[in-house]
Amino acid sequence: MREHLTGQLRSVLDRAQELARGLNQEYVSTEHLLLGTLECETCEACQALRLHEMDPAELRDGLLRLLPQGEETPVVSGDLPLSPNAKQAITDALARAGSNGGGAGVSTRFALAALLQEPDTLIRQCLRAAGADVEQLQRLLAQPPSEPEE
Repeated sequence: MREHLTGQLRSVLDRAQELARGLNQEYVSTEHLLLGTLECETCEACQALRLHEMDPAELRDGLLRLLPQGEETPVVSGDLPLSPNAKQAITDALARAGSNGGGAGVSTRFALAALLQEPDTLIRQCLRAAGADVEQLQRLLAQPPSEPEE
């Protein structure tokens, strides 16, 4: 699966692992995927957020305030498993990229669009609290970027 992802999306997944461990979580959730994305300054997803007049650092801070922190360090060695919703988001991103030609690979834009699919999530709550029009953001993410990510 990772071979179909852009380098930036692979970096986002790696960062999501680190963030989940840092919060003492036993798995990587969709929120961790978004946090990893928000730290990727040059990725398509953050570019779309900035075009939508959203500040990735502000979104990150807001999401971190809402996420629980576990009491103990995870006992899982190696990579933490993806939550069912996180697995579904990656699968949806793969499908979105495939239906759009997918030549450049699955980018963070497709991943963020997939994360926004579920109607009632902490991710949407955080975006709305920051003033985002989620439906407009989804339309923006459906448009090809001026420069594809690597």
